[in-house]
Amino acid sequence: MTTATGEKLLLELLDGFLASKVLMTAYKLDLFTAAREPIARDALRAALDLPERSFRIVVDACVALGLLHEDGRGLVTPAALAPFLVRAEGRPFQTTTYLLEYYDEVYRALSDMDGLVRSDGATSPFKLRDYFKDDVAAIDPQVAAEYSRYMDATIAKIVEVVLATYPFGQHRRLLDLCGNTGSFCAAIVAATPGLTGAFLDVPACVDIGRRQLAARPELAGRVDAIAGDLFRTPLPSGFDVITMCRSAMDWGDARMVEVYRRAREALPPGGRFLVIERMLPARVLPEALPMYLRGVYFLAKSESTRYRSPQEHLALLRAAGFSDITELEPPRAPYEFFQSMRILVAGP
Repeated sequence: MTTATGEKLLLELLDGFLASKVLMTAYKLDLFTAAREPIARDALRAALDLPERSFRIVVDACVALGLLHEDGRGLVTPAALAPFLVRAEGRPFQTTTYLLEYYDEVYRALSDMDGLVRSDGATSPFKLRDYFKDDVAAIDPQVAAEYSRYMDATIAKIVEVVLATYPFGQHRRLLDLCGNTGSFCAAIVAATPGLTGAFLDVPACVDIGRRQLAARPELAGRVDAIAGDLFRTPLPSGFDVITMCRSAMDWGDARMVEVYRRAREALPPGGRFLVIERMLPARVLPEALPMYLRGVYFLAKSESTRYRSPQEHLALLRAAGFSDITELEPPRAPYEFFQSMRILVAGP
């Protein structure tokens, strides 16, 4: 967060766009891989086959931004950044690296941001909007696979924090709504003796989940996959805890009340519904800036996605008929990029 004020603040914000474009462009050009070991400027330009002027502009900007280090040996990608920027076969998934590629598309979708604001996101060309089709069976499997890769890769630490915050051992059966490939449900079940579970999501995601579950014989008979529509598919009975993790931001208030009501009606007496989500502070705070900026991306993602405060979720849960609601604050954030997670525990 910048501490600048006045005109300097405006200039810093304008430069921020150019800085991020330099980062994404250099990554797409594979400049950082070519500079994984110290290399002279001329040799680097030759390896990338770039014109002298544009090469110098981009490289100078990278050095000034700290994306490249330059000394008597030449240019080199800093060791602290190499795991994220240097391409290598078999490289483990890195969320930051994924976002480099993902936000390149987001930037293109935001190129007419005034149009997105005027249309409330309706004019967005962003391909992830395919995930919000009315006919869930028509969702492109490739879009689902790309999105699921990110969700699966980032779920482990979220599950760790959820388990440290809420005792699932008091329950017998877990139903996870919007469960993607089942990675959240499977992780909770695997960590909780005696617990069985099921997850519901669109067919393209559930197909991936079924293949992943088939490779985990230790979970055989403990996790079921339900392909369907969150708003139309009948929710099965007999689950004494229902969860919704990282999905309660995706629809408008009326639709969220509908989802919350369906969850309440599916719960037995004494059952619990958990909303696990990043939530905004009650009033705008500078330290929550990453979440407000993430909200700008939501303009491209859909016509309904937005973060809410705990108070807003409480109001929706009460409108859905829940009366016994508790807010839990996890002991830590699962990731630097995933701050302000809260768990609302609601009983019928």
